[in-house]
Amino acid sequence: MEKVKVGLLTISQSPREDIVPEIAPLFHPCLEILEKGLLDNLSPEEIARFQPDTGETPLVSRLRDGSQVELSKKKISFLLPEVIRSMQKEMKTGAVGVLCTDNFPRREFPIPVVFPFDYLDFLVNRVLNARRLGVVIPLKSQVEMAKKKWEKEKVIVEAKSPYTEGKSWGEIAKKFVAEKVDAVILDCIGYKIRDRQEIQKLISLPTLLPRLILVSAINQLFSKKGEKKGKVDFFKEGINN
Repeated sequence: MEKVKVGLLTISQSPREDIVPEIAPLFHPCLEILEKGLLDNLSPEEIARFQPDTGETPLVSRLRDGSQVELSKKKISFLLPEVIRSMQKEMKTGAVGVLCTDNFPRREFPIPVVFPFDYLDFLVNRVLNARRLGVVIPLKSQVEMAKKKWEKEKVIVEAKSPYTEGKSWGEIAKKFVAEKVDAVILDCIGYKIRDRQEIQKLISLPTLLPRLILVSAINQLFSKKGEKKGKVDFFKEGINN
């Protein structure tokens, strides 16, 4: 049987060696995983044009060389539709998974496009019904953006970049326990499975890892086995994997 091509689109540069090798074995065997970056083939000077404007809260990603980069959501959002259409036309992708957890403006696309935020939002509000939420984000400057994004009774935000050294998971877990949060989101696609494992050694709470949620959502689109599951069962699988 011919495999379905699925594109993983990073907002920076591909390949994402910090993400795709970890999750590729988790995709359904019927899928062929391809990669694309919004900033592929751009020079450092051209990439600099995508820096946030003064006063704009940045998005954070990783360049091909492993360095952290801050990007403008407005400028990145403008590129998304064109690049997704090119992935369908040139790479023959049947779906695209976006390697970013931001809540981008919604548009119509010619193929299914999976934004992790949509599934994280469903889990938090419809499955877990969390009122007090612990959120880990890459930068301190993103704290207010995270609070507005999740809009819960209380949102406790801690900053720890997945790409550089920072606070320990022990410090973060201690704060979440003290604040009596109901669930935790590692709110960046850059956080790894081992990051989730480290914090779960310290807290017995549902902890959502976006890259695993993304895999589950894409598998659900194409797996015959997945078609037999209801939405709630599928999302709980995304929590527990």
